[in-house]
Amino acid sequence: MRAITRLALVIAIAILYVPLSVVALIFYPFLDKEDR
Repeated sequence: MRAITRLALVIAIAILYVPLSVVALIFYPFLDKEDR
């Protein structure tokens, strides 16, 4: 049970982390331009 819940938690983190990293990569240049 612990292994299954740990695996589900890792999958949930991966599903959340990947789109956030993509959004960060897309918006980082725009934020950098606005700051300058």
